[in-house]
Amino acid sequence: MGRKIDYIIDLLNFYKALGFKELPNDFLKSLLKNSHSKSVKTESLLYSIVNIQSKKNNENLSESLIYNDDFSLSIGHKKNSAIDKLNQEIKECKKCPLSNSRKNPVCGQGNINAKLMFIGEAPGVDEDLQSIPFVGEAGKLLTNLIEKMGFNRQDVYITNTVKCHPPANREPFESEIEICFDYLKREIEIVSPKVIMTLGKVATYALMETKGKLKEIQISKIRGKVFFYREITVIPTFHPSYLLRNRKDKWLTWEDAQEALRRLK
Repeated sequence: MGRKIDYIIDLLNFYKALGFKELPNDFLKSLLKNSHSKSVKTESLLYSIVNIQSKKNNENLSESLIYNDDFSLSIGHKKNSAIDKLNQEIKECKKCPLSNSRKNPVCGQGNINAKLMFIGEAPGVDEDLQSIPFVGEAGKLLTNLIEKMGFNRQDVYITNTVKCHPPANREPFESEIEICFDYLKREIEIVSPKVIMTLGKVATYALMETKGKLKEIQISKIRGKVFFYREITVIPTFHPSYLLRNRKDKWLTWEDAQEALRRLK
């Protein structure tokens, strides 16, 4: 039953990421169809947790999922659709003035089933030109870290808190972070990683959800202190661009990376 609970959590996160406010009528019926234990107590408990209704927030699922031990294959297909839908929204976003100065919005990239997720601050000049997160010198440094951890960029998921390049490489305003946070939140729900490494104070601030306190965040004091976002382990560390200027602190980031590896086991 423990494994199925993990699948149920992934499934609920998937529906939430799609924007569903309620679940399909046959959700529990299909879920329990292949369960080894169909006790009245279990079914009653599940029904008490969710309110099953047929409203789908204007979404139309043309195919039903088979909720058994193999249903993650169907979820994988749906996750691709969900991330594509989200990325299209990001590309069309005009919610803040950054959309007027950007060349390209920068969506997340990588494995949407990754257990490890990296979240940066905002796209830089190179990212703005190429529409790819973490390219240029800072991107090379992040890639080196990922490879040193035993992965490649295709194994993990990489994104930014703010999806558009702030003018003159300035730090994003709190208002911009707040507007973009819905996109980041949905990315996290779709990918559903086990561990997130926040790169720098902006990403750390966003996941700590401490509105109005960005100036109080000091990554040098927070790094090394694990916290949780929606039950996901979050490990704050330095941004690669900071490490380019302060190479002596690379070993601290490696300590944080080793903690991430321990948490992934």
